[in-house]
Amino acid sequence: MLPTVLIDNIGYLSRAAGMTILLSIASVVPSAVIGMIVALLKIFGSVPIRVLMDVYLYVVRGVPLLVLLFFMYFVLPYSGLNLPPTLGGVLVMSIYFGAFMSEVFRAAIISLPRGQWDAARSLGMRRARTLGIVIFPQAFRLAAPPFVNTCILLIKSTSLVSIISLWELTMAGREVAERTFAPMEIFGGIALIYFGICYSLSRYGQYLEGRMRFGH
Repeated sequence: MLPTVLIDNIGYLSRAAGMTILLSIASVVPSAVIGMIVALLKIFGSVPIRVLMDVYLYVVRGVPLLVLLFFMYFVLPYSGLNLPPTLGGVLVMSIYFGAFMSEVFRAAIISLPRGQWDAARSLGMRRARTLGIVIFPQAFRLAAPPFVNTCILLIKSTSLVSIISLWELTMAGREVAERTFAPMEIFGGIALIYFGICYSLSRYGQYLEGRMRFGH
């Protein structure tokens, strides 16, 4: 049975959970776009472009997300660039997880047999047509499981944006815990909410993976 303090504040926490989901969606979409662009540039770009992409990947993946959020919120204003917390948080998370998604997409593309490219070339297909008709459909099937895992990590990482005064589930939980003096009950409920969101996404990812595997 749920504690009374959690039941009394479930509406407030539910609205915060909705905000967490919206932040996640707003970050996943540009992350996927950035990841795909970087992956293609890493595979097909010139040497200077590939080096530039390597710098981006090593820097972003080598710096904690928390540090990047602090940099955006506290350091950038000194240069005259003062981003709103919501826009800044989504931008930082998109850039950060775009680096991880790029490796997911790149690994899926280069793992396909070379014969797929040769067969498409023998049919007179250009690179763009080969990617759209032959490579991407197969690569997406391979990328689906790690892509879903990255999305789950992104959802849990939204808890960090509270440090830049962005209201979401973790910040709402901290507000309620400070008001009710019941941190164990409140954060236990928050953990269950995060688990429900991530578990649902994981199950949906398995469903999509099964449909793509059997082609219907």
